Amino acid sequence: MPLEGWRRREDLEGGKQIRIWRSDDGARELYVENLTYRDEGYAVYAYDVPEDEWHAIAESDSRAEAVEAATEWATS
Repeated sequence: MPLEGWRRREDLEGGKQIRIWRSDDGARELYVENLTYRDEGYAVYAYDVPEDEWHAIAESDSRAEAVEAATEWATS
């Protein structure tokens, strides 16, 4: 699913990251991570590149809901 102002970072996907987007200006990255290997669900984080800060966006037991939360955050 394309997000306006964001591009997929498929080169970094794999392992626990199931989706990664980078803002077109390179200032933010948006991650959806699979944490089921430690009996947790899925987490959505935003990374502020210039500030080197992580922000928790959402957690869910559903992969689809986590991706939806990420896309809603990116488009708001």
